[in-house]
Amino acid sequence: MIDMFSGSLPCLHPPLNTGRIICIDPDGQQEWESPKRLVVAGSHDSNFRVSSDGSDGQGRATHLRFSGNPAKFLQGHNVFGSDDLVSLMNDSYKKVTRSLGLIPTLQNYKDVENGHYNVTSIDINYSYELRSRADVLAWIRAAEFKSKTRHGRPSTKGGTIYWGKNSKRWALKAYSKGEEITAGKGHKLPAPLLDTPLSSWADNKLRIELRLLSKELDNLNLKTANKIDPHTVKNTFNEYIKRLQMTEQITLSDEKLNSLPQRLRSTYILWRDGYDLRSDCSPRTYYRHRKELLEHGIDIALRSDDTKKSNVIPLIQVLEATPASIPNWAYSDNLIHQSAAANY
Repeated sequence: MIDMFSGSLPCLHPPLNTGRIICIDPDGQQEWESPKRLVVAGSHDSNFRVSSDGSDGQGRATHLRFSGNPAKFLQGHNVFGSDDLVSLMNDSYKKVTRSLGLIPTLQNYKDVENGHYNVTSIDINYSYELRSRADVLAWIRAAEFKSKTRHGRPSTKGGTIYWGKNSKRWALKAYSKGEEITAGKGHKLPAPLLDTPLSSWADNKLRIELRLLSKELDNLNLKTANKIDPHTVKNTFNEYIKRLQMTEQITLSDEKLNSLPQRLRSTYILWRDGYDLRSDCSPRTYYRHRKELLEHGIDIALRSDDTKKSNVIPLIQVLEATPASIPNWAYSDNLIHQSAAANY
């Protein structure tokens, strides 16, 4: 789906009175100045930041510079959304210009409708379904140590893993969508959407996001919106996912393991993997841990039924899987932009 977007859309208009930002050097000289961006509210308090751009030589600006998330602006959330950038921005453009009382020319409308405008950055993301949120978090922890790209090893911050975070061309990141919409500042679901199935659907989803900046878009010949169609969005995302180098497999902690106190996890893992704990532990430790694990429904005096079962999930297998499909109720409950229905 299309997430964050920035670009300059045609709109002949009197320059917006937004004020200006001025940078002054230590000697008191002005280094640069630029117009402030005006915040235009969308659905459920999501917004776009816009400013006037360009000049026709007669005192009018020729473009509106947009920065924001069209999915959230139109839907109120970005749990899932559309791959159709042109359609998303066409509706966002109409909503923003109406809100600002601007009247674009017929040619402006035609150009926006056909995607004839520049894109300076864009985020593309998809969600992958794992067994539980615990497995999503375990995948992220494993990827921190078992993955890399040409940017090198990833970095982490606040539960999110980044590859190429400070790159001026492209970057990837992964996080738990379930955690983001329940705890992330600025990302929580708005109150009117809390009673919808959105939170439940997102709970076990791994979200992977690709950011393409101006230099990379130029290199890919994707500088104008009309070249970023839904087919290109998916193919481009998949090409960058292939740049993630990962070990073949890593054992993910299952829900049972994550529910245990730290002191019991090693004992549980040994039991699960078929070790004879009576001979590997002191009698005192064995009986104390058996008593505590019984409270969690685990009896280490019995052979683990899971010994022959694999709980090994290849990291790369998740990435090669088909992204989680948009649920039927998203369309019937009007929780997704209509352009997504073209691929429904």
